[in-house]
Amino acid sequence: MGDAHVLDRLDITRLLERLTAGFRANHPPAGRPYRHVNGFTKIVAAEHPDGSRLTLHYWPADPSAGEHVSRPHDHRFSFSSILLGGHQHFIELTESQAATFSQATDSPQATGSPWRRFTYQPYAGGRIAFVRQTGVVALEPFRTVERAPLQGRYEITATVIHQAVTDRTHSCATLVLRGPREKTHLQRLLPPHRTRSERRPPARPAPDAHRGSPPARRRTHHARVEAPPVTKRSGSTTGNEIN
Repeated sequence: MGDAHVLDRLDITRLLERLTAGFRANHPPAGRPYRHVNGFTKIVAAEHPDGSRLTLHYWPADPSAGEHVSRPHDHRFSFSSILLGGHQHFIELTESQAATFSQATDSPQATGSPWRRFTYQPYAGGRIAFVRQTGVVALEPFRTVERAPLQGRYEITATVIHQAVTDRTHSCATLVLRGPREKTHLQRLLPPHRTRSERRPPARPAPDAHRGSPPARRRTHHARVEAPPVTKRSGSTTGNEIN
């Protein structure tokens, strides 16, 4: 994302004031907010003709929930994010083909932790997606990005797989500027079996020396789904907007 998209603290303050005034007047700027299936409320602050979008993401405090860990995923677009308040970090991962999959037993045959890779191809305005499994892979963390409120920004391309780890002890809010969509599909990875452990991230590597400012990127061959499916019908999923 270029320097033209950089927001300073005064810009952010004015933006939040406009959002607050709009909601108090019952005039949200770009549609009503909705509860995202990844656990946050999503508010679209601005949409642009090229497909870029500015959104506010809000996780309410829930001390009993502990950390919320998103499933590994990539995106159809690049984005830049500023942490406004709360605690959050990202874990970036790369795929390896160390895992194989037995269709007969529905179980992985590999050392390490295999993940089932699914490709989502959204349609109907991004609210429905055709889903297919495209393999079983191992994931290796290669970078952890720690964040501090209003200190730097997190940037990622459409080809990087990552997980967001959000501390729910206190509320958390981020401001996200995403670019135009670059791909027709995205990827999301699930463990071999749906257990509570699937929400745990892989072991964390050492944090970057430069918080919030990523070094040269490592890309994966299969490089997120913002909203996981709610229901399935004939190879399709429906839910909130899938990006």
